[in-house]
Amino acid sequence: MSVATTAEPKHAEPVAGPDIGIIRVHHVNFYVNDIGDWANYFVHRMNFREVAHGGPYSGKGDRVCRVVGHGRIRFILTQAAYRESVVAGFLRKHPQGVADIAFLVHDAPLAIEECAKRGAKVVADLETHHFEKGRIRFGSIAAYGDVTHTLVDVQGEPPFGPGYHDTLDRSLTQPDHTGATFAIVDHMVANVPAGEMDKWVEFYSHMFGFKQTRHFDIVTKRSALMSKVMTAQHGYIQLPINEPSTQNSQIQEYLNANNGPGVQHIALLTKSIISTIEDLRRRGIEFLSVPDEYYRAAPERVSPIEESFDDLERCGILVDREDAEGYLLQLFTKPVFAEPTLFFEVIQRHGLARGFGEGNFRALFEAIEREQIRRGSL
Repeated sequence: MSVATTAEPKHAEPVAGPDIGIIRVHHVNFYVNDIGDWANYFVHRMNFREVAHGGPYSGKGDRVCRVVGHGRIRFILTQAAYRESVVAGFLRKHPQGVADIAFLVHDAPLAIEECAKRGAKVVADLETHHFEKGRIRFGSIAAYGDVTHTLVDVQGEPPFGPGYHDTLDRSLTQPDHTGATFAIVDHMVANVPAGEMDKWVEFYSHMFGFKQTRHFDIVTKRSALMSKVMTAQHGYIQLPINEPSTQNSQIQEYLNANNGPGVQHIALLTKSIISTIEDLRRRGIEFLSVPDEYYRAAPERVSPIEESFDDLERCGILVDREDAEGYLLQLFTKPVFAEPTLFFEVIQRHGLARGFGEGNFRALFEAIEREQIRRGSL
C-alpha cells in the first residue's frame, strides 16, 4: 500500500473566510430506531452517563431524546415519536447514524447571520430560550447529505436544552468512571461521493473559516481513497473529509450503505488509552484486529514512548510518531450499527501531535478491508 501525506494540498487551497467564533463540539445528535438499546449501549458498553431526557411530554414535539455524556462529550440519541416525524423520515432514507453536529460558538445569532450571508441554507431559524439559571440560543444550517450543523451559545448554567429534563438520579445503574474515560470529541470524519471532496473543503473554509491542514492519497492493493483535513483556526476542531477513488473503496461501501454522504467515524480523546481499551473490551466493545507483525516493527519505527509495547500489543493499540516529542495511540471499533457505516476511534495524543496516525494507515485500511471481505463487499 502507498500513502501520500502532505501538509499542503495538491490543488490550490481555498482562502479561509473569517472565523465565525466556533469554540468546540457542543453535541452530536444520532437518529436511532430503539433509543433504549442505544442508551444502554453508551451507558453500559462505553461507560457514559445519562445526563438528560425529553420527549412529547416535555415539549420535544415529534421526538423522544436521551442525552448521554462523558467528560465534555454529549451525544443526543433521538427516536421518532410519530411516523410522520422528521426523524422517521431521515431513518426511512438512511440507516441509523449522525444527523446533526452542533458547535458551541461565542454568539449564535451573529454566527447564523454570517453563515446565511455566506450562502448557507438555514434549516432551523434562531431560537432563544431563557431559564432560571441561564440562556441558550441556537439555529441550524445544512451541510453534506442530510447532516446539519447547529450553532449554539450558552450563558450561565441552564438545563441541557429546551424540552429536556436534566437527570439527577445517580443510582448504581449509572456507569463507574474508574473504567474507560474520555475527555472530548477529537475529530469527526465525513464521507462524500467521488468528486465532491473539494466542494466541502470549500464549504468549511468559506462558511466557518476552517483551514486545510492535511491531504492524504491512500492506495492499497484492493482500493483507494482521498482525504483532506479541515481544521478550525484555533486548532481544536478537525474535520477530515473522504471521497472514494475506486468503486470498491471502503468509502464507496459506506456511501452505498448510508444512501449518501454522512459521518464515517467519531474519535474520542482519552488520557489513558490502555486502561480505556481494557475496560471497553471487558464491556463487550469489538475492535478491528491488528496483525502480529505490526508490533515487531513498531518499536524501531516510533521509540521511545512512555507506554509498554507489550501492553499495546496485548490491547491491539496502534502507535504512530509525529515528531521528536509528539506521538499518538489509537484504535478503531468495528461498525456500531448493523450496516458498515459509523464506527468510533479511541485516541490518545502525546506532546503536540495533531495528526491522524498516518504511519498506521496500512494497518487500519487493511483491517477495514478484511472486514469488507468478510461481508462480501470486496
